[in-house]
Amino acid sequence: MKHVLVSIILLGSLTAFSQEVKKDLKMQKEKIEQRKIAFLTQKLELTTEEAQEFWPIYNEMHKKIKENRSSMKKLYAPIKEGKTDLDDAAYRIIIQDSRENEVKSLEMKNEYGDKMAKVIGYKRIFELRMAEKEFKKKLMERMKNSQPSKKGKMGKPHQRSLIEKK
Repeated sequence: MKHVLVSIILLGSLTAFSQEVKKDLKMQKEKIEQRKIAFLTQKLELTTEEAQEFWPIYNEMHKKIKENRSSMKKLYAPIKEGKTDLDDAAYRIIIQDSRENEVKSLEMKNEYGDKMAKVIGYKRIFELRMAEKEFKKKLMERMKNSQPSKKGKMGKPHQRSLIEKK
């Protein structure tokens, strides 16, 4: 009876923990998205009027690209599940569908790029691409620097001193 009770308590705490992790990840994604919007708005020097027209177009484009990307993930599901017994014809179909999805993504970027250019011009569309790359690079550096090193030490030396002072 004690084992059953302990098992129920453990399962309940694991469920609560996983929900906390999901909430935390969602909050992190939202925070990153807010920082991205602020960063791009500043880099592109968008006026209030431009931002009000630009961001709905930009967000719609990314929503459609994300949907397209999720359909691409479905193509690779059999392979990720370890099904390597597929024949050449199945792999050919996966590759063709993958290429078609890549083309769709490029077509969406072109279509929405033209729509955004009507609001901010092509020069700033070019600057947008550069700013997106810069944001991703800074985000990756920040994530890399916030991770503990693999040798058991906690972060970089200056980060360890911040941690140790607390």
